[in-house]
Amino acid sequence: MKPMKGSIAVGITALALTGNIAHADRGREEAQQMALHHFQATLENRYQHCMKAAKTTWDSDHCLALKRDSVNDAVEWMYQVKLAQAQIDLKYKRPAESDKVPEMLQQSQALWKQYTDAECQGLFEQYISGTIRTGISIDCQYRLAVQRLAVLQQW
Repeated sequence: MKPMKGSIAVGITALALTGNIAHADRGREEAQQMALHHFQATLENRYQHCMKAAKTTWDSDHCLALKRDSVNDAVEWMYQVKLAQAQIDLKYKRPAESDKVPEMLQQSQALWKQYTDAECQGLFEQYISGTIRTGISIDCQYRLAVQRLAVLQQW
């Protein structure tokens, strides 16, 4: 599990650096997309390396879970960074700025978790009689976490 954690540090650093660029800066979205793509590529390389040693369905699911856990860690980290920034911004807000952003970010995160649970559990149930169901569910969680990471960059 250690190699996957190392890739998180690299990916999160890149995501954080692009996330702190001022909103008006040109190229911000492109830089964020490139950082996210690089993070995903790093995780995919680690996953492929893990899969070379996989001999059972459990082994394959374990490799996929490491990839998912890395993205979930990045999502949680990015969420905490964005929430802290929103709370700091609240202290210095101008009259025309909303004071609801921290609360809305918290609500958004909670609803995203509920959606992910419902969506991926539904896929798990759809494949109830097969050994692929765990892998399908883990992959669902991974894909939705990558999407959430991209969304959090916009906050």
